[in-house]
Amino acid sequence: MPPARDGGFSFVGMVVGVMTLLKIKDKYDQYKQTSSEDEEGRVALNSPSVENLSSSGGGGIALLDTEIPVSMRRPKKKGGCCMCCGIDCTLFWKAVAIVLALWTLYYGFKAIKWALTDAPTGLEGMPEFGTSLGCSDAPYIYNGTEQTFMIPIAARNGASSAFDVRGGSIGTILIADGAPDATEIKYTMTLRSTSEALLKRVHFAYPETDSSGTVTRSRLIVDTPYLTGADASYCMRHDVTVFLPPTLRQIHIQARSLAHVSFAPGTTASSLDQLLVTLFALDNRNILVPSASVVARAQRLDVYRGYVVGEATIVEELDIETQRGDAIANVKIAPAAPTDPEHPKTVILRTASGGGRSDFAYLGSKAFTRNIQARHSASRNADMYLRYSGADVNGKVQLVSKSFTLTGARSLAGGSGGVATGDWTHFVGNKDGGDEIRVDSRGWTGLYF
Repeated sequence: MPPARDGGFSFVGMVVGVMTLLKIKDKYDQYKQTSSEDEEGRVALNSPSVENLSSSGGGGIALLDTEIPVSMRRPKKKGGCCMCCGIDCTLFWKAVAIVLALWTLYYGFKAIKWALTDAPTGLEGMPEFGTSLGCSDAPYIYNGTEQTFMIPIAARNGASSAFDVRGGSIGTILIADGAPDATEIKYTMTLRSTSEALLKRVHFAYPETDSSGTVTRSRLIVDTPYLTGADASYCMRHDVTVFLPPTLRQIHIQARSLAHVSFAPGTTASSLDQLLVTLFALDNRNILVPSASVVARAQRLDVYRGYVVGEATIVEELDIETQRGDAIANVKIAPAAPTDPEHPKTVILRTASGGGRSDFAYLGSKAFTRNIQARHSASRNADMYLRYSGADVNGKVQLVSKSFTLTGARSLAGGSGGVATGDWTHFVGNKDGGDEIRVDSRGWTGLYF
């Protein structure tokens, strides 16, 4: 479908307009010249003075002065310099020259402006972390002060736990390392609202235990009221910090309402085998900020709507998912140093995009080499940018995309046009290298090596 016209002036229209103005100016100049010549060519009828009559003895008879003053010759109009088939085209080419000069100035200015403007990233409308949520000055606080919860770990479930915020409360969740000798998960929480009555409707669900008192399910659920109907004019906000003990192996942080999630500076979460963060709310103000300092062996970051923006480190596996909605992802990813430099493990990267733009940049390291197995999918028509130019990739590529831009890769025999006729379509560097990049998109893909 051709793009809609912007309603501006066309080149031909501008030429016609300028020709019209030049024609009017030419006629006006001719009119002024003719008027000036008419003034100079008038005949002066002068009567002789009384002194002349008496001195000449003319008997008082006045003679009419019929001398015609010499006037300037009317200059001939110069012939046109551009004649075509007997037609003077001078005016036309003057108009073309003027329009070309104007267009050159206009588009030159636009080119300079474009060169000085940063390329769009999809993050132009991203809200400010924390402060954009509002409700930070709500006067009523749950129990009048910050709350602290100590949650034991479920040893039977592989030392796992879960945190879940439900209902209508919005807020921030900060993930941090706990004390070196901690054995329980510590939560500090400030819960506030513009309605004191709403705070009385907040409920908590704690770990489940068996008859012997052993924890069978480690969890903390914060159940807040939905702000609908008569409560729609109120607000409720939570600000939570989660301290992860070194004995914890797996945790799932979940928010079912608007949330901003981040990691405290220097947080490593190095004891975790798996870190999962899921933002379920269909709210484009959601924000998840991953951190390069976090070195959990496996991470899965899932946002339905909103933003995933930051840096992440792959120890073994990293999953970034936005395919259930239209969240926007912009993440720089780097491999962690191998625990066994002699036999480094291959890192696994999986991204699944939905209706929002995705921008993933993979950055290698000069200090060590680790192979990568990456799979990028886009189930809808959003753009996906995959930047591997910062890494030394050696291996095969499978590119299946509705449309794409590809740089730095060469086509393999049996694969062309982004349609796989076999397992692989392209290769980068050494095609027998251990890297594998698979891309499957229903939209446009930019793949850069």
